[in-house]
Amino acid sequence: MLACKKTNKLFLACLSLLITLWSSAAISGGFSIDQIKARLDGQSIQVDGNLTLKLTDDVKKALSKSIPLQLNLEFVLRRVRNYIWDKELAVWTVPIAISYKPVSGEYVVSRPDLLNQEEAFDNEHAALERLGVFNDLSLPLPQTLRDDKKYILEARVKLDLGQLPAMMRPLAYFSSSWHLNSKWTEWPLIY
Repeated sequence: MLACKKTNKLFLACLSLLITLWSSAAISGGFSIDQIKARLDGQSIQVDGNLTLKLTDDVKKALSKSIPLQLNLEFVLRRVRNYIWDKELAVWTVPIAISYKPVSGEYVVSRPDLLNQEEAFDNEHAALERLGVFNDLSLPLPQTLRDDKKYILEARVKLDLGQLPAMMRPLAYFSSSWHLNSKWTEWPLIY
């Protein structure tokens, strides 16, 4: 009976250690949207924003082995209504990417709002900071917006696991350290 209690205590201690290590791997990285400014500009919405992009150790390791990472900026435009749920008017997904080129030792950021679509950096930190700051990102509107209505733009950023090499996807789907998503945030549309 005494040996059974010691075994149970040892088992519980090991289990709690594994849970702590597993959760700390997931917490050490993460994405968040710090600020979005969305303004109407004719038939499009111009978006400026700041993101915080922190990679987990597993994701950093993959990036350093020249595995490109694609992130998706997702936007949803909604018209605010008083007595019923808000109406969804448009949805956009903007792919942004970071990759490592071992021959040149550079991290390359790819985004549609950059002048040449790509910029190169000497270190990962600088590349992630640049990837997280965007100006005048244009989202084309499918219809004209009315001046007398109120609109909000919801946004989030997430790591696109479907763009990883096929052999890595099962590991990524079942590992918490690969699930890097920000929460949905709401920002007013400025006229």
